[in-house]
Amino acid sequence: MMTMNELFSALDEILAPLWSEIVMFALAAATYMIFTRGLSVGVVSNSENSSTRKSAKPVLQQKLSEEQAPSARPAPSYPRCPAPSKTFREQHKSFRKELEELPQEYVPIVQASKAGDPATALQAMSELSKEDIVRLPAHVATKVLLSLCKAGANSQEVMQQFIGLAASFDSHVFESAAAEASRWRSIPACRQMYELAGLASVHKTERLVTLLVRGHLRDPTSMREMIEEILAEGSGVYLTSTLADALATQCSSAGDQATLNKIQERAELLRNCSHQAKVISNLGKEGRLQDALGAFNKLKESKGGVSNMAYNCVLDACVECGQMSQALKFFAEMKEHSMADVVSYNTLAKGYLKEGDTKAMRKLLAEMSEQGLQPSNISYHSLLIALVQQNDHKGIWDTVDEMIAKGIAPSNVTCAILLKCVTSRSQSRELSKILDLTNNIEVVLDEVLFGSVADACIRSGNLTILWGQLEKVWLKDPVPISSPAYGSMMKAFGQAGDVETVKYLWSKLRETKVKLTPITLGCKVEAMVANGLSDDAWAIISQLWQDPEERSMVNTVAYSTIVKGFAMARQHSKVVAIYKEMKERQIRCNTITFNTMLNAMARCSMMDEVPQLLQDMQDSSPPVAPDVVTYSTVIKGYCHSGDLDKALKILNHMKTVGDCQPDEVLYNSLLDGCAKQQRLDQALMLLDEMKEMKVPPSNYTLSILCKLFGRARRLEQAFSMVASVSQEYGFKPNIQVYTSLMQACFHSRQFQRAIDLHDRIVSEGQCCPDEKTYTVIVRGCLQSGALDKAAQVIRCAFHLPNHGLQQTKGQPQGVELACLEQVLAELGPHSPSAQSLAKDLKVHCNIIVSETSSISSQRPCQQGARTYRQRGN
Repeated sequence: MMTMNELFSALDEILAPLWSEIVMFALAAATYMIFTRGLSVGVVSNSENSSTRKSAKPVLQQKLSEEQAPSARPAPSYPRCPAPSKTFREQHKSFRKELEELPQEYVPIVQASKAGDPATALQAMSELSKEDIVRLPAHVATKVLLSLCKAGANSQEVMQQFIGLAASFDSHVFESAAAEASRWRSIPACRQMYELAGLASVHKTERLVTLLVRGHLRDPTSMREMIEEILAEGSGVYLTSTLADALATQCSSAGDQATLNKIQERAELLRNCSHQAKVISNLGKEGRLQDALGAFNKLKESKGGVSNMAYNCVLDACVECGQMSQALKFFAEMKEHSMADVVSYNTLAKGYLKEGDTKAMRKLLAEMSEQGLQPSNISYHSLLIALVQQNDHKGIWDTVDEMIAKGIAPSNVTCAILLKCVTSRSQSRELSKILDLTNNIEVVLDEVLFGSVADACIRSGNLTILWGQLEKVWLKDPVPISSPAYGSMMKAFGQAGDVETVKYLWSKLRETKVKLTPITLGCKVEAMVANGLSDDAWAIISQLWQDPEERSMVNTVAYSTIVKGFAMARQHSKVVAIYKEMKERQIRCNTITFNTMLNAMARCSMMDEVPQLLQDMQDSSPPVAPDVVTYSTVIKGYCHSGDLDKALKILNHMKTVGDCQPDEVLYNSLLDGCAKQQRLDQALMLLDEMKEMKVPPSNYTLSILCKLFGRARRLEQAFSMVASVSQEYGFKPNIQVYTSLMQACFHSRQFQRAIDLHDRIVSEGQCCPDEKTYTVIVRGCLQSGALDKAAQVIRCAFHLPNHGLQQTKGQPQGVELACLEQVLAELGPHSPSAQSLAKDLKVHCNIIVSETSSISSQRPCQQGARTYRQRGN
């Protein structure tokens, strides 16, 4: 049997958390009964007076007959009875609902705060994991803070626990708690909260200070003491004009004229200082540091002195002008006068960011913590940006871990900075890690962050992840996607050949009525053209042109892209038709547009249209001047069509006009034209002209000259030209030059010299022969009748045994299929050499050579005679 004492103890344990609610309910009920009873008494009294007036009416009428009757008096108004507060049952039900909706790990904290036990609440907070601390809801932290303020004097142990968890109580939490304490008009709670804000190194915002002062409204003396403490030097509160006006309003409400006059005097000095601070800041942004320093020194000598804002402005001016040494001097002064705040440290961090000094930035963050200042997201963002610029991935994630450890939750801006470090396909894991972070800390995916995610996915080639993010945006968390983001995605999916996704994105853009831009339209057109849908792109432009509101989106860039697509497909008539349409619609063409048209006509062998197009350039309003690309495109077109003389005339015209100088690309086109027509003398004249014009030749130039000398059978001159030109202009010949030189050897019927050249460049490690090189050597040997040597070269190309040549390192390069077929056909399908080669190809390279039809020695190049395929991967 339970004794009475045990029964009472059990009941006390059950009802202990509810006593405060019971007492508050009882007080509310008593107040309600008293107020409503008083109201009813007032009504009865009024009715009695009314009857008295009614009985005295004849007397009044007699008296008023001598005077003018007064106007009718309004009916007396009575105060409305306030609605009764929530019942105990309703409050308990609301509290239970709140606990049910809260994650389980936070329930003990709320229960302890509700019971007025801040020590237990703080203990429960300290037992949370780092991730749970970061995700701590603001309203839970507010309840803990209010329980601390209600408790009054807290033990030293409780205060130490609070300081250790100070990162969870930011200025927003303090503002929410201050609003509640101000509503209570509880002076002890407001005073306690002001002290807690100092202990937590929380920035005392204008709203926080105003709310705490408003809580003293019932006691003018306490309010005056509070305001004097706020205005005192070293209080940590920086008086702004807005805060001064708010404090003046509170003093006026309390009737404290003396304090009001003091605040107004300080406000006037502050306005002057604030104006001068803005002047200093503007001078710094303009690069006029000396003028900014002069204004600051003048402010120092004034009556009001220098405020924290003025110091921060001159600090920022020094940083903007790159004078970190001067900035550090002012920063030392600020620390000496206890005026350095989070803004000061962040400004100095910005200076270190410009210098890329991450060590100094980390030291600055450590110093902030030592000074009792809580670093903000902005403080860490400066460090993260510097680490991203240095591509220090380990440092980036160490910094993120440090932020989370200090209770600073990464924000959307943090994630956007991290996404900038994803720059290539090799960083797919990095991208997944960042996206996991955004999911764990429950970052809201807004328009800006989605744009950063999309760009990172595109840079890393993770279009599958991008599509997953798109589905999340469209289905789960609707977020407006910007027009540039749509453009980037359409361009990326277009490059991947996914036309259906490009079309779907375009339909989504139109469906959601996102404002179209010329750049986005250009990306859509480019994606369609890249996949051979130039006609569809043209149809879209025509459709937009029909809408007067969207006609301005169609510009010369979109048209130029479509022209390029038709040129690649060699659709001559459509190139002409689209240019005609541009002229009819008065689409203003620039130099790039005309160059695109010229290139299209050159590719489509429409050089007869070029003179009219050049005339159109001159007739444009204003005239469009040709550049070196224009001349180079026209010259290349004429050389391609075999009209070298016209190309040379264009060159002479270009030099006569003198508006631009020929470049290497232009001369290479002319040299290539000379090579096709075997005009060696003209080529040598052009080479001399390049030297006079100080246009340095390249490896491409050398390869063209090797072809020329080879076809002219001037092999020694070709070798000497390669050696002299490469030495004179300081570059090493590449494999394309050596391949052309080997072809020159075969033209001169010196196949052994080509083999020796191959062995020399491989042994010296100058460059590595590729498939094209080995194909040229093999075919040269066949043309020279050296069949066995051709087989040896194939063995060398595939790294097979028994070839006798210098073998390259790394993966075998092989030869072209047709070349291999030709050698096997020449050897004979049943010859020992062919069978040995086929066997070694199968064993060493997993290449199967199968005979699909009989091969005649008279037709060694018959296509499809033999095939080979790569097995394995």
